[in-house]
Amino acid sequence: MSIQLFANNAKTTLAAAVNSTQTTISVAPGTGSLFPSPSSGQQFKITLVSAASSSVYEICNCTARSGDTLTVQRGQEGTTAQPFLLNDIAANFDTAGVMQNFVQTDVLQANSDLFAVAGGTANALTATFSSGLTSVPNGMTIWVDASYANTGAATLQVTLGSTIISAAPIVKGNNAALAAGDIPGAGYPLTLVYSSTYSAWVLSNPFVVFNLGAIYPVGSIYFNASNNTNPATLLGVGTWSAIGQGTVLVGYQSGDPLFGTVGNTGGSRDAVVVSHTHTAVVNDPGHNHQYQHAYNAQPQSGNTTPCFASTYTDNTSTATTGISVTNNTTGVAGTNGNLQPYLVVYMWVRTA
Repeated sequence: MSIQLFANNAKTTLAAAVNSTQTTISVAPGTGSLFPSPSSGQQFKITLVSAASSSVYEICNCTARSGDTLTVQRGQEGTTAQPFLLNDIAANFDTAGVMQNFVQTDVLQANSDLFAVAGGTANALTATFSSGLTSVPNGMTIWVDASYANTGAATLQVTLGSTIISAAPIVKGNNAALAAGDIPGAGYPLTLVYSSTYSAWVLSNPFVVFNLGAIYPVGSIYFNASNNTNPATLLGVGTWSAIGQGTVLVGYQSGDPLFGTVGNTGGSRDAVVVSHTHTAVVNDPGHNHQYQHAYNAQPQSGNTTPCFASTYTDNTSTATTGISVTNNTTGVAGTNGNLQPYLVVYMWVRTA
């Protein structure tokens, strides 16, 4: 399909008669400039009309123009190629084919030109569209309602108008083949963009399947800070048992007598002073003793008691006493006195 070109009031006459097979026509000298000049992929409509009867006409596609000479495709839009005479009319009229190729507002909003319900099978889809295209251009985007869930790699064969296009793979964004369930079932809308690089239809919205069974394998721990519903109900997978009531988790440490075996339990929430013995040795650095020594002296006049004449101080040597002190060997317990900072949650383990 080519891009249609238009010109205002482009109408002239033939400069020479044409037969029914001729593909170049000449218009009156100097009037060729009234018409567009198509380049590759472009064209405009040229209608040939008998000057003697307006009911005798033929619609042509003009694919090139050089001055006053037009290169045409004869007998378009259901008309028949036929001879025309000198001075018959050649004009760039609107045609039904041109008008019908315009996208109308309702068609655009309904996207009916690019939407189809898939036929075929689960892994070999087909879809048909109204189109004048004879090949699928790079970047063409279509929307297809699935009729089945796919079970593996899949293909799509499209028909554009009367042109059947060979089936091409349906792939994901990295050119990977579809996996089972990427098309989840009937009615799922597929957004497909054709990639000439991949020679495939790229499915831009494959169904995302979260495999919760793989995310939470047997042995996984699940926490929830507000909902105590069993994870089998919340996640829809597995068998779960509540665990760890009133306990905290400790990471595995290889070789540790307490933490080196998965599943071990232990510890206490109550503070306990472990039974123990204290031994003390008392060292004496030495000390002094004072004493008075009395000896006879002459009493004072009228006093018959002897008086003390002097006081002496003797020092002892430094010594170790060898005294040992032993405490009681019982501990002291305190309820709820051994708690680390904590957060209470619901905790479950998957068992199957």
